[in-house]
Amino acid sequence: MTAQMSKASLPIVTLLSGDREINPMHGYTTEMDVSHMRGAVFPVGAGRQISFRINTFGGNVSGLKFEVRTIDGTSLVESTPIMDYSESSTAINGSFQIKDLITAGTEYMLVFVMDTSVGESRFYSRIVWTEDDSRYNLDEELDFVTAFSAATFNKTEAKEYTKYLESNSEGDNTTFNKVNIHSSFNQVTWGELNITKHTDPEIYVTDIHGQTGSYKLCYRVTVKDGNVSRNYNVEEAFRVRHTSDRMYLLNYERTMNYVFDSGSYSISSNTIGLSISNPQIQLMENGSGSAFAFVSENRLFMFNNSESRLAYLFGFFDTDNNDIRTRWNNNTIKILKVDEAGNVKFAVAGYHARGIHEGQVGIAVYDYNASINAVEEQVFIESDQAPEILVSFVNTLAYLGNGDVFYVMLEQNIHAVDLIGRTANAVATDIGSGDYKISESERTIAWQGRDLQSFNMMNLNTRAQSEIKADDGDYIVVLGFMGEDLVYGLVHSEDVQKDKMGNPVYAMYAIKIQDSDGNLLENYHPDGIYVTGVSIADNQIRLTRVVKDDNGEYVSTYDDQIMSTLKVEKGSNSVNAVSVDVFEKIVQISAKNEIKVKNLRVLTPNQTLYEGTRTVELNNGRDRESQPFYYVHGLLGIEGIFTDPAEAVKVATDAPGTVTNDSNKYVWIKGNLLRSNQIMAITRNAENYENMMATDPTVVCLDMILQFEGINRNVDAMLDSGESVTSILQESLPDVTVLDLDGCPMSAMLYYVNQDLPVMAMLNDGTAVLIIGFNDLNTVLMNPLTGQVYKYGMNDSDKLFSENGNHFVTYIRNGR
Repeated sequence: MTAQMSKASLPIVTLLSGDREINPMHGYTTEMDVSHMRGAVFPVGAGRQISFRINTFGGNVSGLKFEVRTIDGTSLVESTPIMDYSESSTAINGSFQIKDLITAGTEYMLVFVMDTSVGESRFYSRIVWTEDDSRYNLDEELDFVTAFSAATFNKTEAKEYTKYLESNSEGDNTTFNKVNIHSSFNQVTWGELNITKHTDPEIYVTDIHGQTGSYKLCYRVTVKDGNVSRNYNVEEAFRVRHTSDRMYLLNYERTMNYVFDSGSYSISSNTIGLSISNPQIQLMENGSGSAFAFVSENRLFMFNNSESRLAYLFGFFDTDNNDIRTRWNNNTIKILKVDEAGNVKFAVAGYHARGIHEGQVGIAVYDYNASINAVEEQVFIESDQAPEILVSFVNTLAYLGNGDVFYVMLEQNIHAVDLIGRTANAVATDIGSGDYKISESERTIAWQGRDLQSFNMMNLNTRAQSEIKADDGDYIVVLGFMGEDLVYGLVHSEDVQKDKMGNPVYAMYAIKIQDSDGNLLENYHPDGIYVTGVSIADNQIRLTRVVKDDNGEYVSTYDDQIMSTLKVEKGSNSVNAVSVDVFEKIVQISAKNEIKVKNLRVLTPNQTLYEGTRTVELNNGRDRESQPFYYVHGLLGIEGIFTDPAEAVKVATDAPGTVTNDSNKYVWIKGNLLRSNQIMAITRNAENYENMMATDPTVVCLDMILQFEGINRNVDAMLDSGESVTSILQESLPDVTVLDLDGCPMSAMLYYVNQDLPVMAMLNDGTAVLIIGFNDLNTVLMNPLTGQVYKYGMNDSDKLFSENGNHFVTYIRNGR
């Protein structure tokens, strides 16, 4: 038996800032891991009063209460019933006051708890008490971003906002799919598109602090093209700074994506038109190219050309299910397989907005049977992770191997899920504790431990595993995949030296490339030259190289590259971006064979009903202390999950955004700096430090940091015993997380100084300095050779540290 997917039934909760509804919250039917929930944030005024609205959509809601939890979820601060509210047929309006148990300027998690038609449901939002009613200038910033957004639809009104744009060559004025602060005025104001209507935006406060605020608006526009009207989803992001003088627009980004309509006007004799869309759409075809599946705006379609069939296989949004709940973009669809009969296997990961898993977060694997035109769930893997984090893992690895075995990466582990027997086991564990790489097709994985003595390689189609070991006295380093071919390096132990922070540098005497069957394709082995860095892009490997000088130290030499002569295989059906007049650049799928449009049948499969449950449980633990993750949140969502804090900060710098850790606490924030700050305790200690000129600069800097934290250690002896800068700090300061931020820009380090945390910078001549302050024009440095604390120009500082490799180390206190 089959039936249509059930409709959404959960309510939506919004918070009120004056008369404005913001931060829509979606309901969860299972208790989530608070330490990874971000969502939106709401600044609470001096009276700690919060007003809310619940859109019930006519459903039953009862038993209202709210909880306040610490941001890491470990402690319940308050749990109180909500008594002050009024009800109508479609909404509940109310307010409550949070008890005086929270600390100003500290983020907490607010949880609405209520009984709904699908059971007890929870709604999550961050809050921060500002202790005054300015609430970080929330209302002024909201007025600005909403007015800016509305003005883009009227070129006359928009002229007053041109002063906020930074139009230059960095802006891409060839596509409406992505627009930013560097785009032209005409591009930001929608060019010559005939926009006939746009919906009121859903407003999210994605981040807010004393100096900066980040906002996201989600809405839909209708564009008329001749006699045809098309709908597009729009996400618009702002990062602003409010001052007493004016508002500053720091960043602006907008995306526009066509909501594919299976009506014939989107399909011609040889193409399926996706209008203005991201060209990086997911498409998978069968071996002959007669059938293919593609994903457009989180909706999955299958086209079978030989049978003239277009089927809408999966999506929470459709014409009959069209509201804020079903349009929420917090899940992903991964196509796993398309066979010759047009059957499709696919996974849906993240938040489930309706259906049997409504309000749950997890991974559902489905099978579309073309002969009966029905979709059947095969397994469901439930998760308490934030949906965007689960989506990030699934986008990293989700693969269907032979024998209907589904492989997925979660946390540090790769799991094999038997879709027939509905059992699961981990095939690779703790791979993130060392290093791992995944091939382009995700068919092959390689991983190794931190000892670099060997690595494991696994073909997920056959489950065949092999171990490749280094020779005695050597190390082996997994570097990545070029397509499906593995790239790795070999290092003699005597060639390992330490960098400025005391960490090992593995200078590789050989680079090898081998295919998935173990055949050696390339052995790059230059005489007397060592490779210290490798970047792989498309069919090119770029090599950063060094040679030894007369003292046996490494010095840079010219880069080299390895090119692949293999042609990239392309499918019979392809995705192309085409330039046109008014719409500038559109995306279309070019079909292998002619599409008989008049014969085309458009199908919407039902879902197969079944008894019992098809849930598969995975054992997915991780030691967060020894294997921490760093989460980068950009203007439009999560940008990545990293084990290296330096990589996270570099990505967040460009995003721009924030970095959080496993406790949901900030590791780094873009901007949000005071006009000036200086760590005066270190300034005073430098003046009184004895025998500074006779002491190693690294020792002085470490001493200064430890004394600042109230710790005394024999740093000189610890360095002599072979300990690194980071290990000394971590061992001496157990209540902090030490951050090796090698390669990050100097400007990013000011965040820590702004928090009264010193930053140690290592220089190429073996000396070091401490960054202990800044103002608009200068950094404040402490020179350990002289004890002098002095100002140094901001541009000069940036040049000094970049020419010395940007070797930085600092820390964050775990209690903050």
